Amino acid sequence: MTDTTQPGIHPAGGPPTRPFTVGLVGASNIAMTRMLPAFAALGIAVRGPYDNEPRRFRYWADSGVEGQTTNLDQLLASDIDAVYISTRNDQHLAEAVAAAEAGKHILVEKPMSLSVADAQTMIEAANRNGVVLAVNHHLPGSPLHASARRLVAEGRIGTLYSARINHAVLLPEHLRGWRLGAAPGGGVILDITVHDASVLNPLFRTQPVRVSAVGVSQASWNTARSRDSVMTIIEYAAGERGAPGLAQTHDAFDVPYPGTSMEIHGETGAIVISDAMTQDTPGTVELHTDAGVESIGVDSSEDLYQILIRAFLDASHGRGRPTVTGAEGLLALQVALAAEQSAEEGRTVRLSELH
Repeated sequence: MTDTTQPGIHPAGGPPTRPFTVGLVGASNIAMTRMLPAFAALGIAVRGPYDNEPRRFRYWADSGVEGQTTNLDQLLASDIDAVYISTRNDQHLAEAVAAAEAGKHILVEKPMSLSVADAQTMIEAANRNGVVLAVNHHLPGSPLHASARRLVAEGRIGTLYSARINHAVLLPEHLRGWRLGAAPGGGVILDITVHDASVLNPLFRTQPVRVSAVGVSQASWNTARSRDSVMTIIEYAAGERGAPGLAQTHDAFDVPYPGTSMEIHGETGAIVISDAMTQDTPGTVELHTDAGVESIGVDSSEDLYQILIRAFLDASHGRGRPTVTGAEGLLALQVALAAEQSAEEGRTVRLSELH
């Protein structure tokens, strides 16, 4: 059950005087279709949106959100506690730094930026101003992946060796715009592979070392001929027991079936997750060992964005941590940038090469 009093701004010892309020930076599809319902379900008020392209506001006429503006300073000067940034990926840096300087907590869309240096600047700005910086990677908070991490931590599959992700899906027609073109941050790697990394990094709990990727254009409807399918291999540093890890991912915009999945392999067992990588999925988790196949009970009924926003809200109130911190978002970005460079240059790329 949602605690509707939790989001309020509390004077010392008193009841909430107003709801926690988020300013929308970006009149985006995900803000409208995913985040607005999640904010409403948690009793969080929203203002805006801000966008530097006024044409986007026509889709918000019936949203019930007040305060549309093309002036970011105006939104940041208003009575908001945080911002949710979902503008173009190349705009995140300036907007996040401005929000931090204004003392607003920050939830930014993935990828958090388009370079390591920009992401580090965002993290430094948040730390310098004492605000929370979280990245909107919804998958790590999924009960499916939380259960898998718990099983690995409990030693149920022995030493973790490898993981394989199938995140090949069919991109809906209404989203076949900038993701396929030359817009900054477009392409399958920065749209999907970065999500894979957000799940794999906390699973292995060691540093990703190097990445090899091969990407091609396959879909007949992809007239931009940009990479819409990629396969990637990631090496993780050896953990406490000395075994390096390997992860393999298949990410695509052009595969309608059979749905996403993830396999996690260890010395003595494996974990298989069905419907593992999408936004709306009941999913299942199975543990495979010498004893047979055990179905792991997982309640996946809660909206993944509500899970993430609740953690962000708690962190903003000084309780707990975000689902994905700025530092964790940066690490996922590094894996994706290494995959981009590898696919472009036809070679293995070490994360230490990135700037």
